[in-house]
Amino acid sequence: MNPALAFSGQKSLEACRACISLIESTNPNTFLVYDGLMALTNLASVSESVRERIVREGGCHHIEFQQLEDNEALRRAATQAICNLTLSEKVKERYLPEKDCTAPNDRLKVIFVFCGDEDYHTRIAALGAMAYLSTDIRICKCLTEIGSFVEVIKETMCIEDPGIRHRMLVIIQNMIASDKVVAEFIIGTEIFECLLALQQMSDVGKPMLDIISNCMAAAKHWGVIQKNPGDMAYIAPAK
Repeated sequence: MNPALAFSGQKSLEACRACISLIESTNPNTFLVYDGLMALTNLASVSESVRERIVREGGCHHIEFQQLEDNEALRRAATQAICNLTLSEKVKERYLPEKDCTAPNDRLKVIFVFCGDEDYHTRIAALGAMAYLSTDIRICKCLTEIGSFVEVIKETMCIEDPGIRHRMLVIIQNMIASDKVVAEFIIGTEIFECLLALQQMSDVGKPMLDIISNCMAAAKHWGVIQKNPGDMAYIAPAK
């Protein structure tokens, strides 16, 4: 059911507090915690005013706590809630680095780790959240500082599931388009080779090919690749 129909207007805002109370760390009933997380996931998709209410009521803190639980179902539901909440600029701010710092904060690291999670739905949700978050240049710069960045990206791009691959390509597109230094970093790794390989595959749909074309166009815009007869060539940054 569409949550906007079940909880219209003020009812959606009022439901936020009740759902947040279910997911507090002191609640020993995992079934109620799970139900609360799923309800918040649905509510977060209703409108920006509902997302802001969840933030004001301290919902993000409790959801992020549940992301660290040993229970896989709770981690999955919490990550799905975060995915919908990242539509809000106020939530995105929680993932930004400290002023004048490019080191990723712990919240961003957790989301990125889940981009490589073995559970399909957790991974899809984390990739969706990261697709939203990577529209910010500051977050793009932080991602390049994560030690496992290249390996997670490569492994995820090799997964043939279109939902996973599409979200990952959006993240790469956002990052290459964000900044020349970020683009140089990505093009200088095996991620660029993966993009070229995908571009030649016959079973990659047009939407993903369009995203790859956008990646190449952005890289050319920054001057980090040049068009050679038959292929793309990487241009090493000047020392």
